[in-house]
Amino acid sequence: MSSQLPDISSRGQWSASSSKHGFGVACLSDGSAETFWQSDGQQPHHISIQFPARQHIHSLALYLDIDKDESYTPCKVAILSGTSVRDMQPIHESEFAQEPRGWIDFALSDGDGPLHAHYVRIELPHNYENGRDVRVRLARILGPPASQVQFRSELILPFTSPDFSMYESLR
Repeated sequence: MSSQLPDISSRGQWSASSSKHGFGVACLSDGSAETFWQSDGQQPHHISIQFPARQHIHSLALYLDIDKDESYTPCKVAILSGTSVRDMQPIHESEFAQEPRGWIDFALSDGDGPLHAHYVRIELPHNYENGRDVRVRLARILGPPASQVQFRSELILPFTSPDFSMYESLR
């Protein structure tokens, strides 16, 4: 995980398809690899992040540990995004070639730069050893470097007048 990319995880509201009591989504951002979110229910499991405004997203990182979590470790991850839960599109899908130990980075793009989204969903449909519930120890959403965001916004919106700036972020 790159230290040059800003962590924008706290800008969103995190929720999950289910949580075991005491192991909720707050554990994903507590900074400790000793705690974890654990699902409790039917598969597929998912984690959702909703942002109040559209975000530039460079990558998403999950901390997984097959040694500690065994059958609770996901072996497949699908990432979807959109403006809401109703218009999500698949962005990335990955099956792990090696058992995950530590941070796993997923680069996200909308084709010509960082992903722009209000809503991101991480789907965890399958586990190692056919496990039923999932554990994720940490999760982060990383924005692009500030210089990349500024460059891209200048290409899309080259206007700088105060009148235009007042309306540039309407939804």
